[in-house]
Amino acid sequence: MIGGYGLAFRQKVKLWRDTESAKLRTMTFGGKVGYIFTYYWKWMLLVLVALMFCGYVGDAVVQAHKETVLEGFFTNDDYNLFPAGELERDFAATLGLEKGQRIIFDDSLYIGLDGIAREYSAASNGKIIAYMATQELDFVVTTETVYAYYAEDVPMADLEQVLTPALFAALEDHLILGTDPDGKACFIGVDMTQSRYVAGRGMDEAVKERYIMFIPYNAPHIETLNQYLGYCFAN
Repeated sequence: MIGGYGLAFRQKVKLWRDTESAKLRTMTFGGKVGYIFTYYWKWMLLVLVALMFCGYVGDAVVQAHKETVLEGFFTNDDYNLFPAGELERDFAATLGLEKGQRIIFDDSLYIGLDGIAREYSAASNGKIIAYMATQELDFVVTTETVYAYYAEDVPMADLEQVLTPALFAALEDHLILGTDPDGKACFIGVDMTQSRYVAGRGMDEAVKERYIMFIPYNAPHIETLNQYLGYCFAN
């Protein structure tokens, strides 16, 4: 505690500093560490939290000024087929992104249709719907069961209209039929089994789920999305 009633603040700080220094000079190194930890751990924790907060704010400010060139979500990835950070780095290196550009992938989402993890599932679903509504989301990769759930109500893009003719022809054997927002039959899903992330890792026999990519009807980054799908299925 800083004593010295009637002293100016700077004088109180000097008095406290001199008092603490005198105490520490008489202690061993271990004693100094123990004393500082015992009496000042709350201040150290406060400084650590402040530094972390400043770092978070600084990173958020920097990221906010970057142009997003592709944004995608991966849900229910029980096999760790789609580690978002690794996928971001690999595809960013392939694209040769400029300093002010970024790719955003998120593999932390989980949609439970059986009542398990209800709150987490609701939060994940809310994020997907919100990013679709604000026209920020380019694709979702999820299990066949969850894909079927979204296909009932979520307007999805007609892949023949979204993909380049060459890419559509190359992926035609992997495309899944559904309906567009007008109810017209069209291809709306991409089976990822033969992609670099499943068969490319030798996981097509071990993985018991079929993972499917779907593209919202208002996906914003169509050119980069075509590049990414071509990258996913490149030999």
